[in-house]
Parts: sequence; C-alpha cells; structure tokens
Amino acid sequence: MEETRSPLKSAKQARSAAPNASSKSQKDTSSQRDAGKTPGRTKDRVSRARGDGQGVHTGSPQDQGRARSRRLTGRTSSGERDKGKSRAQQDGKAAGRSGAPRGLAANQEPRSGALRGLEANQEPPSAAEESRARNKLARLTAVKDKHPGEGSERRPGGEPVPDVAAGLVEEGILTSDQQLGLKQAEERLQRDYIHRLAKPSPDYPHFQYLCKLCSVHVDNIQSAHKHIKEKRHKKNITEKQEENELRALAPPSPAHLGAVESAVREATQQHGISEEDFQERQTVLHRMEAIIQRHLPSCSLRLYGSCLTRFAFKTSDINIDVVYPASVSVCWPSSPFTDVESDFHAKVPVVFCRDVASGLLCKVSAGNDVACLTTNHLAALGRLEPRLIPLVLAFRYWAKLCHVDCQAEGGIPSYSLSLMVVFFLQQRKPPVLPVYLGYWIEGFDVKHVDEFHLRGVRGGACVAWEQRPGSGGDGRAEAKNKGDGQRSRLVLAEEAGASVGQLWLELFRFYTLEFAMEDYIISIRVKELLPRDVKNWPRRRLAIEDPFALKRNVARSLNSQMVFEYLQERLRSAYRYFACPQSRHTPGHVPEREEQDAGSSSDEDEEDEDDGDDDEDDGEGQRAQGEERLVSAGLARLLVSDVEAGTVGGGGDTARHTSPPNSVLLDHEEEGRKVLEQHSIAPEDLHYIFDRMIFTGGKPPTVVCSICKRDGHLKDDCPEDFKKMELAPLPPMTERFRDILDSLCHLCYREDHLSPSLAEQQKREQILASLERFIRKEYNDKAQLCLFGSSKNGFGFRDSDLDICMTLEGHDTAEKLNCKEIIEGLAKVLKKHTGLRNILPITTAKVPIVKFEHKQSGLEGDISLYNTLAQHNTRMLATYASLDPRVQYLGYTMKVFAKRCDIGDASRGSLSSYAYILMVLYFLQQRQPPVIPVLQEVYDGTATPQRMVDGWNAFFFDDLDELRRRLPEFQRNSETVGELWLALLRFYTEEFDFKEHVISIRQRKRLTTFEKQWTSKCIAIEDPFDLNHNLGAGVSRKMTNFIMKAFINGRKLFGTPFYPLPGMEAYFFDSKVLTDGELAPNDRCCRICGKIGHYMKDCPKRRRCVCERERTYTLRHNCTVCVSRMKKKESDKDEDVREEEREPRERRCFQCGDMGHVRRDCPEYRHLRQRGTPVQGTHTLPPNTHSSP
Repeated sequence: MEETRSPLKSAKQARSAAPNASSKSQKDTSSQRDAGKTPGRTKDRVSRARGDGQGVHTGSPQDQGRARSRRLTGRTSSGERDKGKSRAQQDGKAAGRSGAPRGLAANQEPRSGALRGLEANQEPPSAAEESRARNKLARLTAVKDKHPGEGSERRPGGEPVPDVAAGLVEEGILTSDQQLGLKQAEERLQRDYIHRLAKPSPDYPHFQYLCKLCSVHVDNIQSAHKHIKEKRHKKNITEKQEENELRALAPPSPAHLGAVESAVREATQQHGISEEDFQERQTVLHRMEAIIQRHLPSCSLRLYGSCLTRFAFKTSDINIDVVYPASVSVCWPSSPFTDVESDFHAKVPVVFCRDVASGLLCKVSAGNDVACLTTNHLAALGRLEPRLIPLVLAFRYWAKLCHVDCQAEGGIPSYSLSLMVVFFLQQRKPPVLPVYLGYWIEGFDVKHVDEFHLRGVRGGACVAWEQRPGSGGDGRAEAKNKGDGQRSRLVLAEEAGASVGQLWLELFRFYTLEFAMEDYIISIRVKELLPRDVKNWPRRRLAIEDPFALKRNVARSLNSQMVFEYLQERLRSAYRYFACPQSRHTPGHVPEREEQDAGSSSDEDEEDEDDGDDDEDDGEGQRAQGEERLVSAGLARLLVSDVEAGTVGGGGDTARHTSPPNSVLLDHEEEGRKVLEQHSIAPEDLHYIFDRMIFTGGKPPTVVCSICKRDGHLKDDCPEDFKKMELAPLPPMTERFRDILDSLCHLCYREDHLSPSLAEQQKREQILASLERFIRKEYNDKAQLCLFGSSKNGFGFRDSDLDICMTLEGHDTAEKLNCKEIIEGLAKVLKKHTGLRNILPITTAKVPIVKFEHKQSGLEGDISLYNTLAQHNTRMLATYASLDPRVQYLGYTMKVFAKRCDIGDASRGSLSSYAYILMVLYFLQQRQPPVIPVLQEVYDGTATPQRMVDGWNAFFFDDLDELRRRLPEFQRNSETVGELWLALLRFYTEEFDFKEHVISIRQRKRLTTFEKQWTSKCIAIEDPFDLNHNLGAGVSRKMTNFIMKAFINGRKLFGTPFYPLPGMEAYFFDSKVLTDGELAPNDRCCRICGKIGHYMKDCPKRRRCVCERERTYTLRHNCTVCVSRMKKKESDKDEDVREEEREPRERRCFQCGDMGHVRRDCPEYRHLRQRGTPVQGTHTLPPNTHSSP
C-alpha cells in the first residue's frame, strides 16, 4: 500500500524515477505506468473514477451514519495518473496545460492565484480579467464534456493532455508560491472540516483528506469541493454551526437562573397534581377496590404510574393494577363507573372506565409487576430528592407541548422522560443522585451488567439488587450468586447545592451538547455509559433501558428518524430559549439564528447543479466569489479545471454555508448587539414561559404509524392492515370446477412427485444408519440417532431436510449434559466425514443443532440433542395423516401453496411448514361436521392421562382401530378435498379472527389470545405439547399482512370457476397472482444469508465469505495480505459481502425460494415448463397457449 506523501518528498522520488520513462514511447510508457499501479487500475478506470464519484464515497444508506467511516471506491487518485512519465514530458505538458486555458504565456512560470491575491504589492484581478478567464474556462469545460469517457483534454492532433495539476499536487512539482497556494486552499477546506491527513489510513491509502464532520475520506481537492456541495455535508455544517453557537452561549447569571426556576415551579404548580389531587385519586382507588372485593374478596388493587410518583398532570388518568390469585378471573361490576371499555389486545391488557364521582379516567391492568416496580422506585426518588418532581413535571409538560410524548403517534412514553431526568442527575458533575451498580462491587463488569438485577425499593431509602447467573452453561454461575440481596442507597449522603433553575438549564444542555443519544443507552443503574453493543441494540435513535426489565427499550415506540430529529430540534430550541435572557415584555423572543436555520434547512437540502448560471447568484454569492478569487484563483489554474468550473457555477451555493468576511463581520456585529440587548435586561424583567409556539415554532411532529412504521397516518388508518380489506362474494361452485380443484390437490401429492417414494424413504434410513455408525466410531459409542419431523410425519417432500435427534445411552434427559460442548464437538467430528459438507454448529438457538449437507443425495439435515418432545409430535402428526387421506392431500396442497408464495420458511421471518400443517389440522377439527377428531381429548374417564416428556404432557390417543370404532361420526363428512381446500381458505379469511383466537389442535373449544396472554402477537399458533411455544411469535406484522394477502388472493383464485386446459393447472399456483407480484418482506432478515435471528455483522456466512476473498486475493496476486486488510472496518466488509452476493452461488431461486440456483435451473420450474407455461398475472388464458412448449 502507498502512503500519502508531502509534495516535496514526492517530488524527489518522481525525479529519481523520471529517466526510466523518458526513453520509452508513449505506448510503452502507458503500459509501464499501468503495470506499476495496483492491478486493475487502468487509465480508463481512472477516468471513470473522476467522472463518477470524484473520489467521494456515496455508498448504501447503511453506510451513511456519521459515526462510522464510509466505504470508498479506492480508485487511483489524480496524483497517480502521471506516475512513471519523464520529467520533460511532465514539464512540457504542465506548461501547455497552465498556459492555454488560463491565458498565461507558455514560457511563463505558473503563479499561485492564492499567493498573488495575498501579496501586498499586487492588485486583485480585475472583473474583466476574471470574465475572460471564466469564458475560456467555460469553453474548455464544454470541450471536455463532449468526451465524458476520457480523463483528460486532447490537443488538435489527438494527443492527450494529461491532468497536470492533480499530478503536481501529488508529485510535488510545485514552487514555493504554489505550495503556499495549496496550503491556503487546504485552510479554506478546513473551514468546512476537511483536513489533510498527516498519515494515510491503512484502509484508504490513496485518500489524502478526511471530512471530520461526515467521517468521509476524500482523495483530492476537486473531490473535496464536490463533497462540500452534498446534502448531508450541508446539513452537518448547519448542525455544527448551531452546536457551536449553543456552546458559546454565556453562562447564566443568578437572576437568570432565578427566572428560569420561577418558570419551572410555576408550570409545576399550575399543571402538576397537588396533595388534594393525590388524595382524590386514592379515594377512587379505595372505592373501586371495595366494589371488586364484594365479588372477589381475594383480590386487591394497587396504584402505579405517574399518580403514585407525583409526576402526574391534573388531567392524567389513574393507573391501577389488580393483584389476584392464579385461580381467579376478574369480573367487572360497573355501577359507580361508566364508559367501561376493554383492550385485551394491547401488550398489557387493560380495562378503561371513568369514575362517576370525580370524572377521572381509570386504567386497570392485571399482573403488571414490572411497571409497579419502576413506579415505586421513581416515587421513592421523588420523596427523597425534592428537586426531582418539579424537574420531571416541567420536562413532561415541555414534551406535551412539543407533542413528543404520544406513543400511538411515534413518540415516547411519559415515564421514559422521568428516566431521562434521573439519568441526567446521575451523570451530572457533581451528581445529584447516585447509581446503584459499579466497580465497587466485586466481580462487576460493564460487559456483563445485565447479570445484575434490581429487586425493588427496601426500607424507603435503598434499592435491593442481586446477581444472577447468565444463560451460558459455564462454570461462572457459582461466583455470580454472591451478591444476592445486596442494597444500594437511593440518594447521596451529601446533597449537591444546585438550584432547580440551574439543573433545568443543564438538563437541556446535557441532551443537546454532551450526551450522544445515538451511541449510548440511557440506564439509571450504572455510572458508565453503556454502548449499544452491550445489549446488541441497533445504533439508531433513542434507547432507554427499563431498570427492572433489562431487555426492554422503553423508547422503542420512537421508530422514525424524522420524529427523532424533531425531538433533537426541540431540545436545541428549548435550550436556546432558556439559556438566553428573555424579557418580560417580549417573552416569545427567540434568537433569529434558529429561525434562519429552520427556514433554510429544506432549501439547503436541494443539491445545486454544477452548471448553474452566475446571473442567478445573489450579492452574498458574489462576495463569496470575490473572496474565493483572492484566495484560490491562481491555484485553480494548476488544479483540475473542473474544480474552478464547479466553484464558479456553484459559488452561491458555497456561500450559503461559508460566509465571506464582510458578512461574517456583519453577523458578529448583529449578534453582539443582540447579546448586549439581552444582557442589558434588568433582573426584574427576566421572564420565561412555557409556550407551544416558542418551543416548536409552529412545526408539529411527523405522525408515524405503529403498524407499518410509515409516516402520514395512524394505525387505525393503516392501509396495510389486512383486516380492513373487503372480501368480494364468491360465485357458486360448479361440479366441473370442483373436479378441477380435486385433481389439483391430488396433483400436489401424487403426480407432481412431491411425496417421497418408498425407495427414497429407505434411502433416508440408510443415511441415518451410516451417520450413526460413524458417530459411534469417531465420537461416542453410546450415541443413538432417530429421524423425526417431515421425514416421518407423513407430510414430507422428496427434498425435505433430515431432522435427526441424538441421544446417549444412560442419559434419559440432557439435564446433566453440556449441550453446547457436545454440539461443537460433534461438528468437529462430522467435518471429517467425507460424505458430508457445509458443517455448521448453531449453539445459540433454543435447541442447539449441527447443520450439514449430504453430498450424494444433496439433502440437508440437522442433528439436535434430546429433542424427544418433537419425536412425540411427529408420531401424532403421522397418526392424523393416517386417519383420512384428505388430511395428507390438504397438507401437501398447503405446503405447495406456502412454498410458491415464499411464506413457508420460519428462518426468514415467516411461518414454518409445521405451523401450516397445524393450521390444516385445526381447520379439519373445526369443520362442521368435523373431518378428524382431537386426539388429545379422546381418553377414558374424566382425567386426562399423563405422559410427561420434558415437563409437558405428550399424551394423545394413538390406537387407530379403536379410534374408528369409538368415533364413527367422523365418517359423516363427505366433502371432497377440493371443496375442503377452498373452505380452508375461506375459513382463515372470513371466519377465523387471528386477533381474538389461537390456533390450537389440542382442544375443540376456541382458545382466546387473552387466555394465553398472546395478545401482542399477530398470529398465534399453539404447539400441541409445549403450550408456551407460539409458532407465530416470530412473524412481524408486515409478514402477517403478506401471508394474509396470499390467502385472500388464493380465496379469490380458487373460488372463481376457471377451466384451464390439461397440463395448465399450475395457473392456480402462480406466485405473481397470489402475492400481487410482490416479494416477501425481508426487513428482519440478514442481508447476507437471508435468515433472521442475527445481524449482518454476526452472520457466520459472512465470515466464510471474507476469509474466502482474502485467500483468493493472496493466490491471485502472489502476496501476503497485510494485517490492515484482515482488520477491515465494518463498512468495508459490508461492501465485500455485497460483492460476494452477486456471485452465482449466492443467488436465490424465486420459483422455489431455495439458494444455490436461479429460476431457469430450478427443477420445479423445468417441470412446470414441460407441462405448459402458466399465465403470469392474469385470470384468463391467452388463445395461443394451446400447446405445451
């Protein structure tokens, strides 16, 4: 790798290398120059680099974060283009280049315009000279624009004119005057926070400059000027200027602080609850408790929320929690209460009612222990620290005025504002409140801070905490329990002497200038700032930890970047208002600078064209051009002509964020006058108010939907909610169309060769036996393997995975086994097996497994430990499949439907094929008359038989002959499989309410989501044995809408009579019709492997890709990869991965959804083409499709 050198040092090396190139022809020189460069960096590439990106990286949106360096092109900088040329050639071309376009004599030494402009004995260039130079420059630019693919101009004879200026800067062929001009130009760039690197970055060795504001590497001055005009740089400049202005605000005087404190206390007294208000709320609580205890004597009520902490407004509702025994269900007598409503589908089910006597709104929940713990903690802090209540109340009132405290509209909950105030008081120097965990505790480590749990307030002045063992099954658990039952104080022994007014100002300064909200977590448990990586939370927006629910980000409802930026703007506005003296006579005065910034932010976001007209520039732009001429006009004659062309055309644009000296002086004079006026206000005239217009400037926040996360509407009006789709009535079923549907369902099972044959089932058993022999020989002679899943349950495809369960003789369960260690050891052994490949241990899953691929058959498989419950599940599904052939037909049809629509892969955020089989069984149980019984409800006696496996009852009736004798009524349903398939689609789109009910095949009675407490999930499918397992828990709302859209389109497609020609039945499974041509949502998927459950940086496939690229690079270039290449930044790795994804082996077939091949090579697609190409996106066949291709 090359390093960026100073001009003088580069010049010496260039002169020593010049004779080698002077004796060659131009063609030989060009070939030598290309051979001396990094491979692949030819002249054509260099010219494209100049024309496309000018050396500034404009990568993917993921690389636009300000905290990280961006992935740059890495192409040859302009200084490398003349490397290897003779000194004579360079001098001659430099003279020609500098003389022709700039009007200088050919034998005249180029002079730096920056130097000429600063010399005392010379006058600045006249307007006529500048006009002539500009016209010549425009003609030169026009000629150059005619050849966009070339990197340099051409002489009349066709000889290329190299880019001398760029080479001069890199090679060091600069006089002292020119070096001074270069220095002055770089000083000009420094005002835009673009600095020359003293030492090049090992990741970007050819880039000479770094924009410290945007964390972007720039290769030359031309690229720097282009970067200055970008939207994000302008936006960052504006924010930086405002930040500098806020930092420069004068410290407040005692009178100033007194006026601020008066405003805070006045807002607290006016809007906060008093002691009488609190007692009134207590009376409502006791009245409701007495009514409930008449019917349920064992229940009691407790107050929580802002009413208990005294952080409530006079209009706040009353949060009440019901404490009840496990065997009691709450009923609701509503005599003294009106407007009773329930919301059982919220994350915490609640009942709303209004007290008749006081008119207060009550919000009643049950078992909300975490909220009660947090509330008690904040209430104790409010009692012990009197300054906390006015600060929190005023902060909440400010948030209410700014409308950022509404969760339903994309804001943050009100109690998160309380946590923000407490966090500030803990982080302040000196602190006002203490933290509860730290390095004074033996064994404490910030990386394992989540092992320490707060238990609640003890004695009114302390908080109890304990240390729990982590989830990993290593030997550290013994040491982790030593701190159980320890306590920390809630307040400091010595009180910090700061007034409420001072703390109020410092609160806004802290969140405006000092705390990086996008990098750290707001946690009131520890003093050290917690980075997002500790909890694996993304670096976006706001993160606030609930002190008693460590995995919960209480600010997760703020899911829009626009709302987050609005919150930041309001914090800056409030700090500017309260930090500047405000007069009683003009209480709404806000410094003019903020209004200008707010008004011009949208204008500056528009990127100007490089060929803008000079006549459109205003006076300020002309002054900026005059200053730029004085500083860098001469240097521009040496640099690439595009730089000056862009500067002349966009001079007004540059002036918008870099004021000329005169305007800077005027601004300083104006600001100085305003400061004098503000500080001349008499102490008794200082006055502050809480006003919406002052804080917001009349700008409301963006409304964001909590369902689709888009702005402009609320969740009640969300267009993506499938429940709002109106279903058109279906035409009556005809006998001919019913036969077509019957044959279609049979086709999915038999004629399409999806179900495995007997020989293929025997082949799976042979693979199992071979693996068992190998593992017994190489790993453990007590290992036993057993097939389960789709290979044995009667619903498997020919290419279904091999699901294998491994057990060890002498161990009935895995309680005393280290499953993680066994899985890792098993993976090492399987890598020695010559018949397997792609061995991958996954130890972080709920059930650790080893994935592999069998070379000969191409089947993928996984081995798990003691997954015995799944074996009983497999047996039960096989029993259901044996009861009636229609069960298998419908199961296969459903799996084909899910596969065609790309909604049948749980690892990519959808439902698993097992979940769809449960949906089929549930429908057949609920059908009138039912097709199949509920096997878990068939037994003798009244008590359910017990068959305990892994703590769950795995009983089901498995005697088929006895079952047919006992339940003859299940032979009464005579519907055909085609009728049942259409009825299934209609059942899940018309009848079944996913919001209210759970799909459960263990009982015939409808099971509600409220009973299971699965009210926050979009789809609830209960595992028949593991009753805590919801198979739809990992499905997002966006994926739910996509699945239901496929079902709704399927209902219309299969419910509208259509008679395709023989061989054209695949028309009914056209994915473009079923999904409206859309792809399945992948917003939760890893961008490398397409799976969910991890981020891209943790993808195991990514590590393999990077290592493979490093090996390929080493072999190709016959060199050793340096350490810096092995330590690439995340942005570099992201680009490598994206390039890797474009390789053929990373492609995914959109016909079947599998990796490793494209559609034209898909066996399913080939089979469909043999039968006839289905019509895409229409409901009728064209007349020219009578024959198969």
